[in-house]
Amino acid sequence: MIAELPAETGMAFLLVQHLDPRHDSLLTEILAKKAQIAVQTATDGAALQRNHLYVIPPNTSMTLSDGVLRLRSRETEERPHKPVNILFHSLAEQHVHQAVAVVLSGTDSDGAQGLEEVKAAGGITMAQAPESAKFDGMPKSAIATGCVDFVLTPKELGREIVRIGRHPYLNSSTPGSLSQEEERLRRIFRLLQSRNGTDFSRYRRTTVERRLARRMALRQIDGLAEYDELLRNEPDEVQALAEDLLIRVTGFFRDSETFVDLSEIVFPSLFERRSPKEPLRIWVPGCASGEEAYSIAMVLLEYLGDRAASIRVQIFGTDLSEAAIEKARTGFYADSIENDVSPERLQRFFIKLDDHYQISKTIRDLCVFARHDVTRDPPFSRLDLLSCRNLLIYLDQPLQRQTISLFHYALNPNGFLVLGPSETIGRSPELFRLLDSRHQIYRRQPMQGRAVPELPAADDARRPGAAVSIAVAKPALIESERAQSETERLLLTRYAPAAVLIDDGLNVLYFHGETSLYLEHARGPSSLNLQQICRPGLLVELSPAIHEAKKAERTVPREGVRIELRGKECEVSFEVIPVKLPGLESRYFLILFGPPSAEKPALRSAGLLVRLWSSLFGAGSLAETEKDNQIGLLRRELDATRDYLQATAEEHEATKEEMKSAHEEVLSANEEFLSTNEELETAKEELQSANEELGVTNQELRTRNRERSCARLSLQSVLLAGRTY
Repeated sequence: MIAELPAETGMAFLLVQHLDPRHDSLLTEILAKKAQIAVQTATDGAALQRNHLYVIPPNTSMTLSDGVLRLRSRETEERPHKPVNILFHSLAEQHVHQAVAVVLSGTDSDGAQGLEEVKAAGGITMAQAPESAKFDGMPKSAIATGCVDFVLTPKELGREIVRIGRHPYLNSSTPGSLSQEEERLRRIFRLLQSRNGTDFSRYRRTTVERRLARRMALRQIDGLAEYDELLRNEPDEVQALAEDLLIRVTGFFRDSETFVDLSEIVFPSLFERRSPKEPLRIWVPGCASGEEAYSIAMVLLEYLGDRAASIRVQIFGTDLSEAAIEKARTGFYADSIENDVSPERLQRFFIKLDDHYQISKTIRDLCVFARHDVTRDPPFSRLDLLSCRNLLIYLDQPLQRQTISLFHYALNPNGFLVLGPSETIGRSPELFRLLDSRHQIYRRQPMQGRAVPELPAADDARRPGAAVSIAVAKPALIESERAQSETERLLLTRYAPAAVLIDDGLNVLYFHGETSLYLEHARGPSSLNLQQICRPGLLVELSPAIHEAKKAERTVPREGVRIELRGKECEVSFEVIPVKLPGLESRYFLILFGPPSAEKPALRSAGLLVRLWSSLFGAGSLAETEKDNQIGLLRRELDATRDYLQATAEEHEATKEEMKSAHEEVLSANEEFLSTNEELETAKEELQSANEELGVTNQELRTRNRERSCARLSLQSVLLAGRTY
């Protein structure tokens, strides 16, 4: 492979070999004779230079820190020496997407774990084809992780490294932004959702763009349009992109102090005054290949000790990646887990198989693994502990808030939530109480109007990518950042008057400016519905205007609207503006309020003055004018009231039709549930019958085994007797 590298590649190369710690190595001299690039033995503190190959010296481990090589003596290593994993780990931390990790011929499984970290950071991963390797242990272990981008012969690896090293993805400090191609991104998201069932448009945009740029680099594509065309022609690339977006790096006892807190804080509280018959239910969403779920199971069994046999434990591990779930179910892990799992736990909870470990049956029986989309599928319920570490950081803020509300629903009262070190509950402090800020351990708080997940309808649930929404006691959470930014843009164009942003259900989502002149909270339960907080005189004009704006989808102005303010009547104006947000189907409306008229602060007093002037000076024409003005004003109010009643009647009819439709859907769902329940009862009876038959068959087999044992003993006695004679 090294012979294929030209003298000018623009890259630096680090070579880690499993060397005898007791003898000097001639590897540098051997490679220098065949390589076109400069070859030298790595030294501690050496600055990394392009077009150079650095060879690790014996009895050391090599890492990279701020572009400088760091060497450490092997004797200081407490765990089994895995120099390739150590180097890959530092590359993932220091160079992120600019790292290329290559696993070549070698025994053991060194490099597999570090290679996963490099890919998770956005780097490129390669492995030598096992059939071309003298020792295929390391390449096979790397390929088994499912994180290898290229499996090639040594010559092909050298050429591929040179080719991919020229791509802008590796040559820039940050991958290029794709925000200018929003429509193209939406097309790719729709394609992924239709074929994979996951809506990646709600994932954190920077992460999605980095993974897209990585796939484009692997396929040597510079433009998103060309990559979009490739996705539509190659279904395998769609699956590869989806797997890349599902970052699934994990490990046993990650952030080990968190598991100490589970034993000292969480488990004692869960088992306090707990009935032995009540099962302990734990959910680990985003479990990847199962290490997190198995780690919790081990710590739990250690805590329970002799009580473990008498307590029923259910641990649910879920993930979007089917490949990761399959690995979790098998429970096979490379021997590199020795760096994370203590020898005592390895002996108690694992079975050693050559260069791999397998989870013991005791731990495996506690865990159930399944593919599950936490943003779409119904959650597990009645949970005591929910561990969701390093999943929320990949979701955008609205989806994070939705997921946190779903977790609150899924947990039992006083249940526990454990998040990753970089995650918090964000803008939902009323749902959880922080117990440990260092390890992000929360306890569920009771609240009035418990969050209830609004699950997809039966047809939507079967359709790939059907989303789950959360209906809570307060107005539904929307994409508030985008809505607010659009609102502020419109306000600035109109000198920022007092205004409110409402949704299609007339729920106020955003206040701007001094709105107390137009809105006030009434007595009774708190509400942010516009019909509940709008001043009566304004509501008569406002409701028809909103109804007209919905139907016509245009701005609807109103002027000369009389309201009572501080015991006096004054006139105000307002505008109802439909707000369209790109990519959203929901409708929103911005209501701009004009300032109260300063010229007519009290219309009743003005009328009295006019009548007094008329009586004193006989100005009959003025009296007639006042009468006409009052009649015109009453007519306008009557027309407004008529429009308001008409709009209310239409809304009532629409709501009535929706209620009828919802009622029919509920009846249909109820019938389906009844039918499913009957099928389950039938299946239960069949299982019980089959169980009884199996019990009988088992007893028969035991009887036959005893008969065979007796016959064998009899034959042995006959043979012995024959030999005696």
